[in-house]
Amino acid sequence: MKKYYPSKAALNFLRLVIAAAAIGLTYVCFRYLHSIEILMYILVGIFWGGGFALCFIFLPLYFAKTSYSISSDIISKHSGMIFTTRQLMRGGSVQYVTAVITPFSRFTALNFIVINALGGKIFLAFLSKKDAAEITAALNRAIEKKEW
Repeated sequence: MKKYYPSKAALNFLRLVIAAAAIGLTYVCFRYLHSIEILMYILVGIFWGGGFALCFIFLPLYFAKTSYSISSDIISKHSGMIFTTRQLMRGGSVQYVTAVITPFSRFTALNFIVINALGGKIFLAFLSKKDAAEITAALNRAIEKKEW
């Protein structure tokens, strides 16, 4: 059973996007709400407080508690931030696999795999390009051979 983890490049990219969004929203607040100062400062505080909480509390918790295990018998996903969840899928029930590899995935690590089975699916998110290709190739080989 091989274990995979979300890429830290995705965490850093998401932090960068959240910081850019907070900067953009701050600019919009200062540009259009300068006549209503109290509302402007409240919104700026909410944007930066929420961004800080996402970047340094919730996303690191999610990335630390998420793991994917792939074997010939079982596919499992452990994830969550505060409450953890565990998804299991029998290897023999896999019908098809969809891999989404985004442009510049080497830097962003926004690569996703959707494993579809009899009545269910497992979504593997934020994998490195190498891990996504490895998982997809292994699952496709197993489906072709009817090994499971």
